[in-house]
Amino acid sequence: MTETTRLLLPFTHGIEMETIEAAILMAASHHATLVPLSLISVPQARAKGARLEHIQQSKDFLEATQQKALWHRVPLERFEVFTGNVVQSIAVLVHQLACDGMILALRGQQGSLLSAEIIEQLMATRFCTLYLIYLPARESSWVLRLRELFSNWQPGKRLRAATHAQPLPTFGEQATREVVLSQHPVSHDIES
Repeated sequence: MTETTRLLLPFTHGIEMETIEAAILMAASHHATLVPLSLISVPQARAKGARLEHIQQSKDFLEATQQKALWHRVPLERFEVFTGNVVQSIAVLVHQLACDGMILALRGQQGSLLSAEIIEQLMATRFCTLYLIYLPARESSWVLRLRELFSNWQPGKRLRAATHAQPLPTFGEQATREVVLSQHPVSHDIES
């Protein structure tokens, strides 16, 4: 009997469906069981317990992961842990849960599902194989609107609009244009 690969997906905050789906697809490509682990941070002071928002977010993460895994037919084992030390708990649980590796995700400079600081600590300790998922940074809506506004002011923008109104070139003309364009160095300020 062959042993199934098990991949840990730790979570503390910030449910991102794109990250969850990427982790599930990675588990599917490795024919692995995904082990989502939600870690709910509990303050060291005994007088205070876990925040209700963190508990609800944990439940939502585990449910979202289960639904996506069912959709992609990826085997799944869910776990939820209350902890005072996230990194130490992950180090212990990765071995207790018999995981062969751990999936971590970065969105730009920020962590996804975990903080960047926790990801950095996990990468420094390397107590198991790490699978890193890199996602593009998200821009705020006002930055996107500003980019659209300024892109309309570019001199080449009007020219492009005029060429789109012309009839489409035949296949031979299009191939010639592609060859000519590929001979010139790429400019970073040209929109694709």
